[in-house]
Amino acid sequence: MSTQTSLKLDRIAEQMDVVLTQIFRNYVSLGSPTKLGGLRFLDVECSKTFAFEKTRVAEDGKGTLLVLSAPYDGKAEDIRHILEAGPHGQEIKHIEVRASSDVGKKDRLFIEVGYYIPISDWLTDEAIIAYAHEHKSANSHDALIGILETRLLPIASEIMSFLIEQIRINTKNKQAERD
Repeated sequence: MSTQTSLKLDRIAEQMDVVLTQIFRNYVSLGSPTKLGGLRFLDVECSKTFAFEKTRVAEDGKGTLLVLSAPYDGKAEDIRHILEAGPHGQEIKHIEVRASSDVGKKDRLFIEVGYYIPISDWLTDEAIIAYAHEHKSANSHDALIGILETRLLPIASEIMSFLIEQIRINTKNKQAERD
């Protein structure tokens, strides 16, 4: 039976955002950051903006929501089906369509998708101690960061790659229809 020291999930969510900057750097190297800052970037191939939004505490109080946003044309009525068929689709707990926060671009829509991350399961006392021992971490904070990097980064990268690929396909299809 695993034991769990009380986690401050809001602080863990903030740390997850810091860890996500590692992926963000990879995407920015292929595109460019946006003027708004944050973890937003322009994918040059499709000329669309994507983002790792602020990680949120999940309603169950045991996990967090990894929130990503992508452009949305408002026409794909079955967007939930497409997202659920993608990587980690069974973990989707939040989908929201919203207007762009850019001044003068309120007519552009974005979809925010929140994926449940079972952070309390990842960060049991035993998991942190085992990681610290195996990786010779100096303290539990280093072990916590190591676990987040090992577990979160592959998930976030896989989901973002899927979103970008779907938008690229959609953009190419729209261009072909116009031509």
